[in-house]
Amino acid sequence: MIQLEVNRTFPVWAVLLRAGWIGVVLISSLLAGVVVADDATQAPGVYVILDGSGSMWGQLPDGTHKISAAREVVERFDAADYRGRELAFRVYGHRRKGDCADSELVVPFAEPREAVSTMAAFAEQVNPRGKTPISRSLRAALEDFGDRPGEIILISDGIETCDEDPCALVRAWRERNVDIRVHVVGLGLGEKEREAMTCIAEAAGTEYRDAQSADELAAGLENIQTATAKPAEPDAPPEPAWYGLKIVAINEAGEPMRVFGTARQGDGVPHAVSSRSKFQVAVGENEVTVGVRTRNGNLYKPVTHTVDVAARGETVLEVVVPEPPSVRARFVETGQEVDGAFVDGYQGDEKVLGFRSFDRAYVDPGTYEFRSAPNDDNELAVTETLADGDHKEIVFELVQTVRAVIKMVASGSGQLLRHTYELWQDGEKKYDVHPFNGAQVLPGTYEARLSDEMTPYTHAGLVITTQARQEFELEVPVGYITFRYQKADGSADSDDRVFLTRVAAGSGGKGKYTRGGEAIPLTPGEYYVDGWKNKGGSRQGNYDRVTFVVEAGVDREVVLRHQGK
Repeated sequence: MIQLEVNRTFPVWAVLLRAGWIGVVLISSLLAGVVVADDATQAPGVYVILDGSGSMWGQLPDGTHKISAAREVVERFDAADYRGRELAFRVYGHRRKGDCADSELVVPFAEPREAVSTMAAFAEQVNPRGKTPISRSLRAALEDFGDRPGEIILISDGIETCDEDPCALVRAWRERNVDIRVHVVGLGLGEKEREAMTCIAEAAGTEYRDAQSADELAAGLENIQTATAKPAEPDAPPEPAWYGLKIVAINEAGEPMRVFGTARQGDGVPHAVSSRSKFQVAVGENEVTVGVRTRNGNLYKPVTHTVDVAARGETVLEVVVPEPPSVRARFVETGQEVDGAFVDGYQGDEKVLGFRSFDRAYVDPGTYEFRSAPNDDNELAVTETLADGDHKEIVFELVQTVRAVIKMVASGSGQLLRHTYELWQDGEKKYDVHPFNGAQVLPGTYEARLSDEMTPYTHAGLVITTQARQEFELEVPVGYITFRYQKADGSADSDDRVFLTRVAAGSGGKGKYTRGGEAIPLTPGEYYVDGWKNKGGSRQGNYDRVTFVVEAGVDREVVLRHQGK
């Protein structure tokens, strides 16, 4: 297999870490550090596959939208990091909903300078909306590689959603000695998704990279640098003289603005630029077009200037740009401002933008239905039209909810019965209530139910008032049952677990394993118990089923005696 080396340091990761880019910095660092052995006849390839599926509208732990973070890091790719290689860029899930064929080669293998600028320009326009066809994209990448060796960087926030197994696909590649390795970077994944993506990396013989927090990111960067770094060659040529373009943008009122756009020399390839950083562009006259990027993904009334970029040092271009319409959201409950939730902007049935509740969001002119759901009882919508020059505030009026924390405890001991609690009203379940965190609910009168087959209980008439936080401890009447095993001669046997079933209409005979040898709280009713001890290949052992009745406040032992068969 191809070996990885490092040809330079990581000049921007520390800055991005302070800025809070949790997941995507790891991608940039990994790409910058990948160098493939130079004994191939074709330039080795670095092939980036970016997840553009609908879930990329989700947030990383620091509140950054995954797609926004991905766009940011693609804009910062530096062609100088990929000398001697060619880059390619594929995106999936960005064009059509529900289409497992939606995987597009945006940038075929190209010289780094050309590829990087095109990648950045395209990433700005990615609008996540579709499925996650990972396997299809990997197979297409293999075809795109042809005979060249190289590395694939898969950037995804979710698992395959098109009924294929990318883990098996990559494992088959390795068994066939395909000279391409797959690196996987997961953005804000849950346990199930992380396990699936880790499988792909393990099948490829690489290390899965996960980003859930700044500490994990810093550790990941350190691990990459340690594993791939090598001392610089003593006779290595010096780096070329640095030159670059810095853009300073303001609006007509003189306030700083963040802008994005391109710089182009003559009929050459446009290179992505922004006011976030300095950018290496062609020396000499460049036509620079920039504007404020709206949450719709478009540049608002971009302006164009010609600037003469010096061969050394820093060339500064100062521009005045039109400020787009903007919108901010407020959330109000009973006349008081409260914390809000993420806001989505729709035009018709299509989601076209999104922003956090505390953002001042720039948008394209038009009419939108802004939707937000701070909780299950508040799925809110406000329609607003924004024209050039508008800076509006939309107000979401919330129905009042309160935090209710319920704990159900066994009578006689106060033992917490740790199951999901339910609040019912008028014969309908309204809420699931966590025994520690509680739930946000509407004030009212409810039935509180303990939803466990072995200890079902209903407390009627639970009154939840308008107080912001309320805690309830409800005592559940129980009897305590201890299960004992005996040998055939009646002497005590070692205690073991048992399989317990409650006899009740509509229970379906469901049961569960529980402990033997200690008192177990059970609510009143009829039960039966089967032995668990293994003997003679019988899973339940030679024990007759025992049926018994539990009464509130009555403690007893239930004996399972070996039949001696």
